[in-house]
Amino acid sequence: MRMLLIGGGKVGSFLASRLVSAGHFVALVEENQDRVQAVADDVNAVVIHGDGTNVGVLEAAGVDDADWLLAVTGLDEVNFVACQLGLSLGVQHVLARLNTPWNRATFEALNIPVVGITDLMVQVISQEVALSQLERIAVIGRGQLSLCEYEIPKGFSPTALRDLELPAPSLIAAIVRADEVIVPEAGTRIRPGDRITAVTTVAQESALQQVFAANGNPP
Repeated sequence: MRMLLIGGGKVGSFLASRLVSAGHFVALVEENQDRVQAVADDVNAVVIHGDGTNVGVLEAAGVDDADWLLAVTGLDEVNFVACQLGLSLGVQHVLARLNTPWNRATFEALNIPVVGITDLMVQVISQEVALSQLERIAVIGRGQLSLCEYEIPKGFSPTALRDLELPAPSLIAAIVRADEVIVPEAGTRIRPGDRITAVTTVAQESALQQVFAANGNPP
């Protein structure tokens, strides 16, 4: 997909790197010249020096062709305006970083989905120990869904996907086995050492991991 990021600080540069690694085309807009250079040196993305709330800059960054606009600056007002402009200029989806919790109502009033950093911190802190082997790739669906990867432990007995009691709602989207990428079917057997890509709710990440730790059955 084509991703347009507004903000090249720590959050933006990290997201850009992860999205590029996942095979997405990434364009990033950043107002600070030093950050522009730093991101351009580290990430294989199109990095544009400019104001993410400027229509001309957004158009130069290809906003009308973007599948997603992710506004992740440290200023809620910038993220809000960037998302508004992105929607009016043709981007398909937007997501804003929420820095100040009491600004949430402003975003929700115009149906702009947000990811609250404080919300995610609470989730991460509460699940850090349980999720030591699970790597979250992205949080989607207004912060409710997790796209994650997990390596099946060595002690796991090979089990068909249909026989796993996955927490609802959960979906195993792909399996990486050695150099092979598998789109699983009901009869596909998951084996030790497989690296699965799954979609589940943020709240069910720990339960999903426990299914594999408990050898296919819920804890």
